Amino acid sequence: MKKSRREIKYLLSYAEYLVIRSRISLLLDYDKHAGENGYFVSSIYFDDVRETAYREKVDGVFDRRKYRIRTYNKDLGFIRLECKEKYNRFISKQSARIDEDVCEALLNGEFSVLHDTDDEVLKQFYFTARESGLKSVICVDYHREAFVYPASNLRITFDINLQASFEDELSIPIYQNNNVIMEIKYDDFMSEIVRAVIPHETAKALSISKYRMCMSVAKAIRV
Repeated sequence: MKKSRREIKYLLSYAEYLVIRSRISLLLDYDKHAGENGYFVSSIYFDDVRETAYREKVDGVFDRRKYRIRTYNKDLGFIRLECKEKYNRFISKQSARIDEDVCEALLNGEFSVLHDTDDEVLKQFYFTARESGLKSVICVDYHREAFVYPASNLRITFDINLQASFEDELSIPIYQNNNVIMEIKYDDFMSEIVRAVIPHETAKALSISKYRMCMSVAKAIRV
């Protein structure tokens, strides 16, 4: 059974980010897997010819699924294909490691490389790609800082300098240093200690995904 987690997002001003980060850093541990200055996240998203993943988010469909290929710090030695499912504020994520050759094939629409796979995530992606006509549509990049807390497997991240690239175009700035996306993920409950440092009266809840934000901007530019 897939483990579901709660996810809450906030759009912060840079000043709010500095205040909240300073408080969070006193309560949570810095992610040991990240470098001293965090890490660079790059995600290439897939969608079908009807742009179902994008349209479902725009239309507010609660039960959604999307696929992406993700790397960290541009390390092509560690590439994952991920399936992220969401129902309201509950999320689940499954992933599978792929190598650089398979990654390149999938980005070129050569899904037959997964024909004989035994991995359930890759198998699901393969059949979805064949049935729905998936293709890579946009690359979303940002710098991430992450903090963790053992209670309820809590993880808080700050994403800065969100940008997107569409096909062969140059990167398009979405949110630069003046805005920061804070994500809070946890299993069953959020510690009241952590909840107390989040200024709900100023922070704006964010119901939009990075994928939708970047696609919307890219579409507007291309009109």
